[in-house]
Amino acid sequence: MLRESTEPEDKTLYDYLPQEPIDMVVVLSIIAMAFYYIWRATYLTPWYDELYTYYYFISRGPVYSAIHWPLPNNHVGYSVLSSLLNTFGNSYIGLRGISFLCAVFNPYLVYRLSRRFLEDCYAYGAMLLFFSCMLVNDLSIQGRGYTLACTCFLITLRQLTIICRSEEFKLPDYIVFGFALILGLYTLPSSIYWVIPSCLAAGIFLLVNGYRTYDYRDSIWKTRYFKRLKNCIITGLISAVIVFCLYLIIWLAVGSNLLVKDEAGRFFGMSHTKLILSHPFAAVREGLNYMLSQPYIQSVSRTGYFTSFASWTKSLSGLMFPGFGIVTLLISICALIILIAECVRHFENSRTIFNLLMIFNIMGYPIMLIIQAKLPYYRVFSYVGVLTAIAYAFVLEHQSTMIRYFLRKNENAGSLRAMIKWVPVIAMIAFCAVLMLKPEYHSQYGIRETNCYNALYIAHPSQKKNICVLDCDQQYLLKFGWNIECENSDVTDCDYILVDRDMMTEGYTGEDSWKFYANYESLPWDYINANYFIFYENEDFVLYKR
Repeated sequence: MLRESTEPEDKTLYDYLPQEPIDMVVVLSIIAMAFYYIWRATYLTPWYDELYTYYYFISRGPVYSAIHWPLPNNHVGYSVLSSLLNTFGNSYIGLRGISFLCAVFNPYLVYRLSRRFLEDCYAYGAMLLFFSCMLVNDLSIQGRGYTLACTCFLITLRQLTIICRSEEFKLPDYIVFGFALILGLYTLPSSIYWVIPSCLAAGIFLLVNGYRTYDYRDSIWKTRYFKRLKNCIITGLISAVIVFCLYLIIWLAVGSNLLVKDEAGRFFGMSHTKLILSHPFAAVREGLNYMLSQPYIQSVSRTGYFTSFASWTKSLSGLMFPGFGIVTLLISICALIILIAECVRHFENSRTIFNLLMIFNIMGYPIMLIIQAKLPYYRVFSYVGVLTAIAYAFVLEHQSTMIRYFLRKNENAGSLRAMIKWVPVIAMIAFCAVLMLKPEYHSQYGIRETNCYNALYIAHPSQKKNICVLDCDQQYLLKFGWNIECENSDVTDCDYILVDRDMMTEGYTGEDSWKFYANYESLPWDYINANYFIFYENEDFVLYKR
């Protein structure tokens, strides 16, 4: 009699492919999104903030990026990671590679997070809604830290749901959770707007369930929920210390640089290393004071703040799905009501951690903003696209479930129940398709930067040519597109001169004048007209060649 083999069969490629229809659809959708993001990353010209980041941080390596902070414009964590990618020699990969990877990964994370608590088809709808969120779409592949911070937010939500629902301790779960907190805060200090609410939500869940299940016959820290609460607190404290140390490096570097260059100070002319080793506290104090004097988010007056806050909130909602700002607000309010009601009725339910994370994050940042009296840039809250997308899917699923529940006793309503389940999903898919066809979803980030890049392409700059730059956009684009560092603003004997049309206006002090290194009064027009001819021109620039 032949014995049945106990050795595992060799797996083929087919075994690793998704088998369920919904998983196949998700994978195909992610592939389509990846191609879309490739198009965005290569077609859309970088705008000023991206070019500034590339010129001053990414192109100068990870060490330089990690210790320099001239303005809040440096998203340090993103710049450090991007500078590593930049070593491959492609500026597009260096500037936008990290954002591209995160942009492709984020919709999948939304799906994986949502399907833990929603039906698969509604989780897919949440993924599509997140993808088609305009604020998310605009920032998706930009060479800035917003998409990376959103990834950290999603990973934090995922890890907290796993930790809070887990039956046993798994160290990797806490390591990933801590890493997401560290990278999120190191990339954007404003990540504090989701770090605090998320941690509070998990803390409340573990604390309440800990007291609910504690039998008072053993040590409180031996109970399952309190063990996880202790581990989360320890992970949070370790993460906070690491973030502090990372910013401490910046404070030391920035502070020492300011002190050794202060001609009136007693440290003038001293080497950076000697100053840091001999007077570290002075360097830290100077660096911290400088950073605090250049706040990432400006405070606004308390007078009339609530009126401004209401207008700001309405605008932020409108940026999620253009034309549906009021609907988004109403959906968020409905989601809050349902989530809170579920928490009150069934707190012991494993879905409660999801409810609390949603509640605390939807309500958390408005409360924090009101306390601080701040109205930040809208792009700081691109992560709210996650909450908005899931809220839409959650409310639609809840309404669909209620209707199907009332129809359950009707034997002839089987097909109607199936239709009611799928109609909201089809509506979400159609809604996303309509949004993605809007022209504002595919417009250039900056018209001036695009026209400047096109003019430079026509000029065909190279290291062998004698070139000049008359504004910072030209300077940054030369570095980005041709790896040419140019600080010359003298037009004499140059092979070409690229002039902004506004420089041809006497006494111009308009919108982009702060970018100019020259103006109408300082340019030698007689010399230019005598030795050069107009070779190319567009809406913003005139290219002169000799």
